[in-house]
Amino acid sequence: MSNLVIVLFEGRHSADEALLRVAKMDADWEADINDFIVVSRDSAGEIRIKNSDALAATGMVGGGALGSLTGMMIGALAGNPAAGLLIGAAAGSGMGTLAGALDQADEEDALAARLGAKLTPDSSALAMIGWTNRPTKLLGELEGLKGEVIETSLSVRDEAELRAALTSS
Repeated sequence: MSNLVIVLFEGRHSADEALLRVAKMDADWEADINDFIVVSRDSAGEIRIKNSDALAATGMVGGGALGSLTGMMIGALAGNPAAGLLIGAAAGSGMGTLAGALDQADEEDALAARLGAKLTPDSSALAMIGWTNRPTKLLGELEGLKGEVIETSLSVRDEAELRAALTSS
């Protein structure tokens, strides 16, 4: 079963580093990244977004989920997460997915607002959907990256272990 994890990092390249570490596990068949988005803000406040369009996002559901998440993050940075969510969902998969996204818009707006407020200059965020059959190794790969878990669909125990790994030195 895939899980959603959104982590905010100190440093504009830290989310890229975390993604590279997980991608290595993906290449070794120890993890499976379904979708990801990296958003970074440099010291001047300029925003850069990278997503997994080239890697995944197949079909209506994948496109809608990725489009919604990308639009929500862009919208949060522009001050209107609801518009970003709706535009992203429409671009990702069309009106069918948009109707489903509207049901969760309030929760996603709150998440986007939290992330947008925390994405300060010289920081980055990684939003990823995937799974691993080697959770202990994954935690080891992410250890010490100085990240703050913003949102997750992990169990309480697994989330606590992730938080511990990201804050350890």
